[in-house]
Amino acid sequence: MSWQLLKTPVCKLGLAVAIALATVAMHPTSGLASQASVPVQFRGGALWVTQLAPGQSGAEVVQQAASAGLHTVYLKAAEGATPEPQFSAALVSEMRVAGATVCGWMFAVGTNPEAEAAAAVAAAQAGAQCLVVDAEGEYDSRYYPAQLFVHALRAQLGASFPIGLASQAEVYEHPKFPYSVFLGPGAFNVVLPLMYWLDFGISVDAVYRDTMAANAIYGRPILPVGQLYGAPTNAELLRFRALAHAYGTPGVSFFDLAAAAPGQLPTLASPLPALPRKQVLLPTVHASADGDEIVQAQELLNAAGAHLPVGGFFGAQTAKAVATFQARHHLSASGVLDAATWKALLRFRPREPSWSTGPPDSAQ
Repeated sequence: MSWQLLKTPVCKLGLAVAIALATVAMHPTSGLASQASVPVQFRGGALWVTQLAPGQSGAEVVQQAASAGLHTVYLKAAEGATPEPQFSAALVSEMRVAGATVCGWMFAVGTNPEAEAAAAVAAAQAGAQCLVVDAEGEYDSRYYPAQLFVHALRAQLGASFPIGLASQAEVYEHPKFPYSVFLGPGAFNVVLPLMYWLDFGISVDAVYRDTMAANAIYGRPILPVGQLYGAPTNAELLRFRALAHAYGTPGVSFFDLAAAAPGQLPTLASPLPALPRKQVLLPTVHASADGDEIVQAQELLNAAGAHLPVGGFFGAQTAKAVATFQARHHLSASGVLDAATWKALLRFRPREPSWSTGPPDSAQ
C-alpha cells in the first residue's frame, strides 16, 4: 500500500475525508454477503476460551458454554508460531463428543507468516472445525506477510476450510492494517470485529453503528465479538445480543470464559427483547482519503476495468476511475465513493495485487 497513507494522522471515524454514513437498502447482513455464504461452523453463538483453568475438563467448558446458549467454543490454539499445549487432539475430541463445535483461535503477529500458518494448520489437524485468526496492530503495514500467511493457510487447508478474521473493529482508526488481504479473494470467510465498547468508551449501539459501516465494504459476513471482561452490565450484554439479531448477523461471540462474572453466562441465554431491523450502513468517502478502505476500492475498480496502481490514497486518478465507473453503471458521476457506488462495486471480485514488491510511490 502507499506509504503516504501511513503518514496521515487518523482521528476516530475521520481521516480528513468527511466520511458520512449513508444508508443503503440491502439485506441487513454485512456488505452484500448473504447468510448462505457463512460456513455452518460460524453460525450461531460462540464462547472464546483463552486458557482452561487448572483441572478443568473439556466437557466442563462445553457445559459452561451451553449454559450461555452457546454451542461453539473458540479455544486458543497458538500464540504466533507457538502452539498452545492445551490444544490437543484428545481435548478437542472430548469437547466435540460433549456436543460442541470446536474452533481453534490464534493470535497472529506477522513476523514469520509461514510458521504461524503451520501452527494454525496443526490446530486443524488436531480436530479444529474452523480457525479464527486474531490479527491486530502487530500486522499494521504487513501487507506482504499477510498475503503469505493467507496463501500458506489456503494451500495447506484448501479453499473450503472455514477461517475467520478477528480484527480491530474500527477500520478507519487502523489505516495500516491489511483488512483487504485477510478478507480478499480466496482468503478468509468471515470477519469477527472485536467490538469492545467499554474499551472504546462508547455505547453498545454506537459500536454497532460504527463497526457495521466500516466493515461492510469488504463484502464478508460480520460476526460481532462482544466482551465479558471489564465488568459489562447484563443490560449491555443483552443489548449486544439483541442488536446482533436486529442487524441480521449470522453469529455472535463473547470474549472470554475466564473473565465471565457470576450471572453473565445465563444472561447470554436469556430471551431477547424485540428490536426493529437495522440496515447496514456503507461509508461515503471523498477525495484525499487514505487507508485500507481505499485499497479495497482500488482493487474493486480494477476488477471493473480500471487500471489503477493500488496504493491506498484517493487522489485524482482514483476519483476519475470512480466517476467513470459511476457513469458506466448509471450512477451520478460525482467521483465520490458513496453508498450506491460501494454497492455496485461489491458485485465485483477484488483484483488483489502482489505485495511482494512493496508499495507504489505515486499518489493515485
